[in-house]
Amino acid sequence: MSARRSAYAGQARAATYEARQIATRWAARTDADRRSGAENAATAHLMAELNDRIAHGLPTCGHLAGGPKVGWWVAWKPERMRCDRCARDETRSTRDDQRCDGCNRAGDPIRPRVLQDESVVILLGLCGDCEAGQ
Repeated sequence: MSARRSAYAGQARAATYEARQIATRWAARTDADRRSGAENAATAHLMAELNDRIAHGLPTCGHLAGGPKVGWWVAWKPERMRCDRCARDETRSTRDDQRCDGCNRAGDPIRPRVLQDESVVILLGLCGDCEAGQ
């Protein structure tokens, strides 16, 4: 492996580790449910949507250029991958806080969730039905 490839692989591992730490801290700070991967139909659908968007060139904020970094995908604003700073702007309380990211219905309460997949932190909210897999 070339020195450049080795350095890139190291950066990717570091970004994945950092994403795991961020997701854990985010869950503790916001009382969100912290999970890894897709464990029900709603999260599986959102993970598939994210992967499809990435495969088709999901735009990113300019701060993610230059190598592996932690990316944030906010399910209620799915049109681009964001850095930590830009993601904070999208996590402020909005009307979307009362809309389920699984079924798109307004519901109360919406349970905050944070998932982590490789170097991506995924923020979403699910209603009780989607949370239960119904």
